[in-house]
Amino acid sequence: MGGKRSPIRSKAPRWRPGRYKGRGRSKLYGRPEPFRPVQDTLIAVGASLVAGAIVFCLAVPLAATYRIPVFVSFGVLMSLLAIMTYRLGRKGQAGRVMTAAMAAVCLLGFGLLVLTRDQLQFAPRHHDHPTAAGQARP
Repeated sequence: MGGKRSPIRSKAPRWRPGRYKGRGRSKLYGRPEPFRPVQDTLIAVGASLVAGAIVFCLAVPLAATYRIPVFVSFGVLMSLLAIMTYRLGRKGQAGRVMTAAMAAVCLLGFGLLVLTRDQLQFAPRHHDHPTAAGQARP
């Protein structure tokens, strides 16, 4: 009776009842993934430990260069990273878990560095015999 473009939709060959799928929501902003407690927590803890190690590797040369304590440079850099995680992270439980893990690594690393601050020495190396050091240069 009617063709593909017929106003009589019931006779169109591919017509099915329901919402028109050609238009509507974008595919980029679909439903958020469901919260998986164990997997999301393990990912958050692993990512936070890796971030803490990278921040420590940045904090040691920064502390040695500007002669500030390591715990100060680590605390400042890690707290900035935790704040950025809070602001830029996903909303919902997964984002809160990631922010909590980042803050926990920040506090634990800062506390550990405060406790071991007397054992960390960044003094320049001096030769026992300055004449031997002078003769070693070409």
